[in-house]
Amino acid sequence: MKTWIIIVLALSQASFAQKPLSYILKADFLLTDKQFDLSSQYIDSVKTLNYYSANLKGKINLKLENWDKSISALKKSNRLKEHFSDYDLAKAYALKNQEDSLFYYLENHLESTYKRKSNTISLEPEFKEFKSSKLWKELNLKSYYTKKETELEQAIYYKEKKELSLALDILDELIINDKNFSEAYFYRSQYIILLNHDYKYAIKDLKKAIKLNPEKAIYRSTLSKYYLEGRKYKSALNLLIEGIQISPYRLQDYLLLSEAYYRTGSYDKAIESINTYLDVNFRNIEALKLAGQIYYDKGNFQTSINILTEAMYINMRRIDILAARGKSYLENDEYQRAGMDFNIALDLDPNNGELWYLKGLAYMYQDKMREACKYFTKASYLNYYKAEEHLLKECQ
Repeated sequence: MKTWIIIVLALSQASFAQKPLSYILKADFLLTDKQFDLSSQYIDSVKTLNYYSANLKGKINLKLENWDKSISALKKSNRLKEHFSDYDLAKAYALKNQEDSLFYYLENHLESTYKRKSNTISLEPEFKEFKSSKLWKELNLKSYYTKKETELEQAIYYKEKKELSLALDILDELIINDKNFSEAYFYRSQYIILLNHDYKYAIKDLKKAIKLNPEKAIYRSTLSKYYLEGRKYKSALNLLIEGIQISPYRLQDYLLLSEAYYRTGSYDKAIESINTYLDVNFRNIEALKLAGQIYYDKGNFQTSINILTEAMYINMRRIDILAARGKSYLENDEYQRAGMDFNIALDLDPNNGELWYLKGLAYMYQDKMREACKYFTKASYLNYYKAEEHLLKECQ
C-alpha cells in the first residue's frame, strides 16, 4: 500500500479537473465490484446529480435495499433524461412488490430508445416472481420487438454458442434487408474479428455504424481499439476524444485514451488519462504496465520503477513486467537490481533472447565484460539481433 501512495503522489499533477467525475467513475466501478457501501459514499459526494449519476445513485441504493431512496433518485434521472431509468424503476418496484408500477415502467422502457434485449428482460431475476402473472401475459414481451431485433438476438445467441459462421450469416442478411441497422454493423464487426481477424472489413462496418448512430459512444470505443491494434494511433486518439465527450463515464476509455496519447508522443496527456483510470482501478496490471512505460519513455525512471513494483505485487510471474522494471533499473543506474529482475524472468523463460541481452547489459555497465559477453553470445544464439553489435564491439 505504501508503494501505491508514492505512485498517487507522483501522479498528482494529473488529478481530475472535475472531482464529481472521479466520484462517479469510482461509484460505478465499486458497484460492479459489489462494494455497495463504499460505492454509496462516493455517489453521495456528488452534490449536483445529472441523469447518469442520479441513475447510478438509484442502482446503488437498490442493492442496499433502500427502496424509497432508490426510486427517488431514479425518478430524478428520468426527469433529467426521459425514460433513461425506466428499467431500473421497474426493478425497484418489483423488489417492493408493487406490480402496477413495475409494469407501468417496464412498458415505458419497452417503448423507449433504451429498450434492452428481450432475453435480458426475460432472465431478469427481479421479474421472476411476476412472469406467471396476468399483467406479464398481457404485456406480451415479444410484441415489442421487430423481426430484425429478434434476428439480431438470434445472431448474438449463435455467437455465444461459438457458431460464428451462423451468426455472421444472420447479420449479413439483416444488413442486406436494412442498410441503416447500426447494431447489425456493430456486432458483425466484432464477429468478423473473432472469426478471421479481418480488421479491414470490421473497421468499415464500425465506420458505418458510427455514421448511422453518432451518439453511441461504444461504437467509437470499439473502433479505437481496432485502430490501436493496427497502429493507427492518431485515428484512435480522435475517436476516443469524441467518445468521451459524448459519454465520459466509460472507465475503460481512459485506459485506451492514455495509450493513444502515449503512442502519439503526448506523454503528459497520457499520464493524465492513465491517472484517471488508476485513480479508480489501481490493481489493473495492464494499466500499471502502461503507466510504467510512459514514465520510462518520459525519462522518469524512479516513478516507472515504483509503478512496475506495484504491478509485481499483483503478479510476480509476469515476464514483461519484470523486463520492463529491469530496463528502468538499468536507466536508473541500479544494475544489480536490474540483473535480479532479468534472472527471475529468465527462470520463467530461459529461451528469451532479449532477456539474455538485457542481462548482458546489466553486467557490461558494471564492467564485468566476461559475464556480459557470455550473455550476449547466448542472446545471439537465440537470434536476438541487438546482441551482435555488442559482440563485435566489446567481445572480440
